[in-house]
Amino acid sequence: QVYQQTVGCVVGILSKSKTNVFGQSTPLSSSGTGIILSEDGYIVTNYHVVEGADSVKVALHDGQEYHAVVAGGDKMSDVALLKIEAEGLTAAEFGDSDALRVGDSVVAIGDPLGIQLRGTMTNGIVSAINRDLTVEDRKMTLIQTNAALNNGNSGGPLINCYGQVIGINTMKMSSYYSDASVEGLGFAIPVSVAKPIIDELIENGYVAGRPAIGLNGESMPEYARLYYRLPKGIYITYVSETSDAYLKGIRQNDILTAVNGTAVSTIDELNTIKNQYSAGDQLTLTIYRDGHYYDVDVTLMDQALQ
Repeated sequence: QVYQQTVGCVVGILSKSKTNVFGQSTPLSSSGTGIILSEDGYIVTNYHVVEGADSVKVALHDGQEYHAVVAGGDKMSDVALLKIEAEGLTAAEFGDSDALRVGDSVVAIGDPLGIQLRGTMTNGIVSAINRDLTVEDRKMTLIQTNAALNNGNSGGPLINCYGQVIGINTMKMSSYYSDASVEGLGFAIPVSVAKPIIDELIENGYVAGRPAIGLNGESMPEYARLYYRLPKGIYITYVSETSDAYLKGIRQNDILTAVNGTAVSTIDELNTIKNQYSAGDQLTLTIYRDGHYYDVDVTLMDQALQ
């Protein structure tokens, strides 16, 4: 009954992008799942499902396919908004994720491992609530479940026994976290966390207030650092001209060695510190240039404006 009630609001997503390998453009594709938000074609999925995509295709449960536009996205919360030109779609009913208790029955519906297994339902329970995990460089508070999740389930619904969506499936714990085999450790973004973000994406296309320094960089290979006698740090490849960092004189080819006195040598380390702050806050960056170190106080900007 839950399956029949909800499967119509679940869609398959196929993203296509291109990457350069040895100077040649190579097509890449990835699949995921989405949840229909409205009758007129708004769909929510994970940001990582459509990140960097050149084209996105959405397949409805009845087999109809549509080209989708990425109407907004927020990497920090791993939420993205898609829009297709359709009418009369079956919109999902959302429940109260704050009312969940450990042991509650849940099911996941999606396309594990791709469209060949479209519409698969797996069942389980809520294994834990308010589970804090670090995903790449950001901290997320998630619902833990033992309902089987696999790669293609990303962006699909976690559903309670009333047929209401209470989470957006986002990841599973894999065996690379430890030497032991890992099973039954899946995680979903609570609806209570995702809903305000979805509303802002519908209204603006982005989430305001996300902090950004306004620069891009990359870690330096050890052999290059030693050969050129450079300190450990992040080699700056781009500085936005609209940023306070640019106004304060930070430029491409500078090396960022520390933030607020804490050494950094990777973008993940930089973002871990930066994401503890908000747009408008100030950080002290230690910059190496031409054999000298400089401390530069910069004000964080809104990520959407960089």
